[in-house]
Amino acid sequence: MNKLFTSFFIVLVVLLYSSYLFAQQQEVVEKYSKVRITIHDRSDLQKLQFAGLSLEGMQVEEHYVELILSEREIMKLSDIGFSYETLIDDITKYYQERSRRTDQEMKDLGREMKKKYRTGGFGFGSMAGFYTFNEVVAELDSMRMLYPNLITAKFSIGTTFEGRTIWAAKISDNPDVNEEEPAILLNSLTHPNEPQSMMTVVYFMYYLLENYGSDPEITHLIDNREFYFVPVICADGYEYIRQNEPNGRMWRKNRKDNGNGCFGVNGNMNYGYMWGYNDIGSSPDPCSDKYRGSGPFSESETQAIRDLCIEHNFIFSNNYHSYGNVVFPPWAYNLTQTVDSSVFNNLIRLGTQLNHYDLGTPDWPGIPQVNGESADWMYGDQISKPKIFAVDTEVGNAVDGQWPPPERIFPLAQENVYLNKVLAWGPGVIDNPPNINEGSLYSSYCAPSVDSIRITAFESNPENYNSVVTAFLYDLNDNLIDEFEMNEISTNNFYASYLAPQEENFYYLLLKDEGVEIPSNFYYKKNLRFTTAGPVVLDSIWCVKLSVPPRTYSVRPFVKNLSDTATIRKVKLNLICDDPWIQSIQPVIWDLPNIPPGERVGPSSAFTVRYIDSLFSGEFNFKIKVMSDNWPYWTDSVQVVVGVEKEDFQILTYKLEQNYPNPFNPSTKIKYSVPQSSTVIIKIFDILGNEIETLVNEEKQAGTYEITWYAVNLPSGVYFYQLKAGDFVQTKKMVLMK
Repeated sequence: MNKLFTSFFIVLVVLLYSSYLFAQQQEVVEKYSKVRITIHDRSDLQKLQFAGLSLEGMQVEEHYVELILSEREIMKLSDIGFSYETLIDDITKYYQERSRRTDQEMKDLGREMKKKYRTGGFGFGSMAGFYTFNEVVAELDSMRMLYPNLITAKFSIGTTFEGRTIWAAKISDNPDVNEEEPAILLNSLTHPNEPQSMMTVVYFMYYLLENYGSDPEITHLIDNREFYFVPVICADGYEYIRQNEPNGRMWRKNRKDNGNGCFGVNGNMNYGYMWGYNDIGSSPDPCSDKYRGSGPFSESETQAIRDLCIEHNFIFSNNYHSYGNVVFPPWAYNLTQTVDSSVFNNLIRLGTQLNHYDLGTPDWPGIPQVNGESADWMYGDQISKPKIFAVDTEVGNAVDGQWPPPERIFPLAQENVYLNKVLAWGPGVIDNPPNINEGSLYSSYCAPSVDSIRITAFESNPENYNSVVTAFLYDLNDNLIDEFEMNEISTNNFYASYLAPQEENFYYLLLKDEGVEIPSNFYYKKNLRFTTAGPVVLDSIWCVKLSVPPRTYSVRPFVKNLSDTATIRKVKLNLICDDPWIQSIQPVIWDLPNIPPGERVGPSSAFTVRYIDSLFSGEFNFKIKVMSDNWPYWTDSVQVVVGVEKEDFQILTYKLEQNYPNPFNPSTKIKYSVPQSSTVIIKIFDILGNEIETLVNEEKQAGTYEITWYAVNLPSGVYFYQLKAGDFVQTKKMVLMK
C-alpha cells in the first residue's frame, strides 16, 4: 500500500512539474490598445521612452500623444505617473473589423484600383488585400516569367530561424549580369505587422517592369541602375500572423524561442552598429517588443541583409516600415545629424514633395531613439563595406496604422514611387540631374483676378544640361486649374507671372523640372501655397496682468477674416514674441473655430506670457501667426504697452484694415483704429499717386471707426487709401471694378 502510494505520489509530482514547465513555455499573447496619453512638454515623451515604451508610429499633438501599446506597457503608464484614455481597446480586432470585405467587394475594389492606378501585375492578396508570404514568392516567379530580360529569378540570401527562405530579386537592363552600375536596395517587412511596407515595395517592382520602354525616365534608370529587392525579411513572424490572427496581429519580432514563454527578436534593433547603445532605443528584456537579441547580428534575418550589403556596392537603401508619413535618415541611436546630413536632408525634402511626408530630423515631434538599427548600420559601418545612404520610410498616417484598410493599399504604394525614383537618381551622390532646389512665391494673399502671382525658382544642376520648368496650379483638393511654362531669365534662374484666379480659395503651385539631355522629372512645391481669400488680420487684443503667478500676463488675441466669400478652416493661432524679457508663452498654439467671411474669433482661453521682471521695459512686441490647416496663412504684428489691470479689450495699436468689399462697385467700407487721441487723415490716391479725395481730417479719440467711400464717378482701376495719425502712416490697395 505504501509502495503504491509512493509511486502514485511520484507520478503526480512529475505530471505537475511537467505541467508547470509546459505552462512556463507557453507564449503569452498580449492585447494591444490605442491610448491617448496626456503630456505637458517634450520631456514627457522622453520619460515615456525611458520607461521602455515603444514610440514607433506615435501621433503627437499639443497636449497629448496617441500610441499603440501592449497590456504590459499600459500597466507602466500609471507607475510612471501618466494619465491616459483608451481610444481603441483591442487594436487587432479593430483592424480586422474595418478591413472585413466579401469576396465580391474585394474583386470589385481590385478592378477599380487596377484601373485607377493602371497596374497590370500588382493586385490584392488574400489577407484582407495584403499578399501572404507564399503569394509574394509567387509574384516574384510571375515577374520573372513575364519580364525575363528585366528581372532575375528569385534567389536566396539566407534562411530564417524556422527555415524559410529569405528571397531577393534584381531589376536591371541586364539582370543576370553584374554590371558596374550604382546599386539600390529596397526592403520591407522587418517588422511582420507592417504589411503595407511589403505592398509598397512589390508595387514599385511592377511599376519599374511595366513602364520600361514607354516611360523615358524609368527606362533610363533601369538601363543605368541595379535595383535589388527583399520584400519579406521576417518571414517567420509574418507567417505566424497569418496562421493565428491575420490582418491585425501586432507581432513585431521573429520567432526565436527566448525561453520563459517569450519569443522573438526585433530585427530593427539587432544590427551591429551601436547595438545595445542603451536600454532606451532597444531592450535587453526577451519579453519586450524592443528586444535586441543576445548580440549584434544574432539573427539570421539581419545576417542575410548584412551579407547582401557586403556583397553588393549599394549606394542607397530605402528600408520600408509603417506607419508615420515620415522618412528618417541616420542617426537613430542618438538622434543627431551625420556629416552627410545636408545630403540626406536635401534628398528627403526632394523625394517627399508629392507625398508630403515629414523629414525625420532630431526636431521632428516624438522622434524615437532606436539603436542597432538598419539604416544606422548601413550608413555607419564603413569598414566591412562602403557607406550606404540609407533611410527608413514609414508608410501611412495614424488612421492607416499598421494594417490599412484595402482601399488604402494602392494609394499608399503609389505615393512612394516618386521618392524611390529620387533616391535612384541620387542627386548629389550618383548623378546631378536638374532639379529645383529653391522656389518662392509672392504673395500669400492676392486679390482675385487683380494681383499677379510672381514665381521664382532656382535650379541645381550642371550648366551643360538644358531643362524646362513648368508650373502647375492646383486647388487644395488637387484639382488642376492651369499650367504654364516658366521663363529662364538667367542660368538656373526661372521666373513667371500669373494672374490670380478669379475665385476666393487656397491654391498651390507644383513646379516640374524636366531634363532635355537626360529624362529626369523632378518636382518642387515647398512654400508655393497662396490664397485669394482675404487676409485674417489682428482685430483686437486683450491683455491683463495676473496676480498669481507673478510676472505673468494673460493675452488673448482676436482675429478677423476679411474675405468676401471664403471661410478659413482648421485655424490655429500662434503667439510669438522675441523680446529678450520673455521667459515663456504657453500654450504654443491655440485652435480656433472656422472663421466665416467678415467674422471675428479668438481662442477659447488666453495665452499665458511670463517675463523677466528685471529686463521688462513695459511693452511686448507680439507677432500673431494665423495658420490654416497647419500652413502659415497670415502674420500680423502689434506692440502692447502694458499696465492694464482690468479685463477689457484694448485698442493697442494704430491699424488700417483692408477695405470691404474688395473689389467693389460703387462703394466700399474702410475701417481703422487709433489707440489714443490723434489727428487722423485718410486720403484716396489713384495708381499714379494723384490725390483723389480726403475722407477724414479731424481729431479722433481712441477707438475703432468705419467710413464708406463712394466712387460713383470714377473709372475702374486700382486705387490707394492712406491713414496718417501721429507718426503712423499706412497705405493699402483697393480695386474699383465696374
